[in-house]
Amino acid sequence: MLEKIYDKYDFDQDYEVYKYGQQVLIFNSIVNIFMFILGLCLHEGLMTLVWMLAFSGLRVNLGGYHCDSPVKCFVSSNLIFFLSMLSYKYLSSYFLLLFIPLGILFMLFFKYIPFINKKAKITICIELICLLIPKINMIVILALCENIILYLMTAKEKVNS
Repeated sequence: MLEKIYDKYDFDQDYEVYKYGQQVLIFNSIVNIFMFILGLCLHEGLMTLVWMLAFSGLRVNLGGYHCDSPVKCFVSSNLIFFLSMLSYKYLSSYFLLLFIPLGILFMLFFKYIPFINKKAKITICIELICLLIPKINMIVILALCENIILYLMTAKEKVNS
């Protein structure tokens, strides 16, 4: 299908780039559909959507650790999501305790703030404001913690490059 589009519009020079983009889009769609089905199985469809928006919104702008194979990416993405949903379901009464690791992570993260792009800073601010919204604050704090950890895993490489 992709080849027909490229032949019609003469995208010869960027064929590999477009092909890679299509593969990434299809793979990410499969991961997200699987996460959503898993969320529905856990009876947390709405919170799944909230987590996906909070996590993906910051992940796209902030970056962070990336797996070296699609299988590892699929497994780790779904594992992070599954642990977030379990934490949300069973640790919601301990919500305030999650501010401790978030505070520690922000202290570690603070020295990298000058290297972070404006969109990521805005997204972090929006998500911090979302912490004031009951029901979704637990999911948002989990997504923030996970994204900061993933960023810190590669932060030194980003600063040195």
